[in-house]
Amino acid sequence: MAKQPKTEFSVTPKGADGCVMVFHEVWGLVEHTEDVCKRVGKLGFAAIAPKLFRGHERILTPDNIRKAMEGVWELSLEERRDKAKVAEALNKKDVSLEIKEVAATLYDPAFRDKLLDDALAAVERAHSKFNAVTTLGFCMGGGLSLKCAVRSPHLKSAISFYGEPPITEDVAKITVPILDIHANEDEIINKKVPAFVGAMLEGGKDLTLKTYPRTKHGFFNDTRKNVYDRKAAGEAWDITKWFLERTLGRH
Repeated sequence: MAKQPKTEFSVTPKGADGCVMVFHEVWGLVEHTEDVCKRVGKLGFAAIAPKLFRGHERILTPDNIRKAMEGVWELSLEERRDKAKVAEALNKKDVSLEIKEVAATLYDPAFRDKLLDDALAAVERAHSKFNAVTTLGFCMGGGLSLKCAVRSPHLKSAISFYGEPPITEDVAKITVPILDIHANEDEIINKKVPAFVGAMLEGGKDLTLKTYPRTKHGFFNDTRKNVYDRKAAGEAWDITKWFLERTLGRH
């Protein structure tokens, strides 16, 4: 019998009644995501990281994704959703057809919609097994974490590390506490943060916002030496632990 590919990575401490859904970065379900799950498990909570790129393993490898991201890095998030502008940027970089396919997949609206649907389904499955569920996401996964807070009725809270905030119109649908963590040097994401924070405050929402000075997008990921910041990562994990204890319970 052929071995079935894994669809998630999970850690479930004995007696855990709270669960943290961990949504991976754009790099996929890599070792760093598994490490985050293990760290959550040491706090006494279950941790589940769904493999959001399931079915696209052939092209969505970390190396291919890095090349595609380098090709569109100068584009805004809105521009990256414009197929013509993405194609133009990649043609200037003279990348291979495979890398063009990677970029086209990552920024395809239908693909992004499926990522959210899969994330919401994962939350619902966790809700059927655990008394309390929160989401914790990084980069692309951070955006998904916040979108789940907009869409899912099953969450106790949501945490985002440098994720794209939801549109202002969706903030009214958020009813759970939010921890929103950002890097100071992250212009593409950060220019969307003021509108999100304003809408959260105006709506009387429960928001904890933290931005770390002299840090770059991805600063929490200790496998990316060019952006990792040990001090900021340590402080960010401390506030994450505090928030999980506050919203899921102390263990």
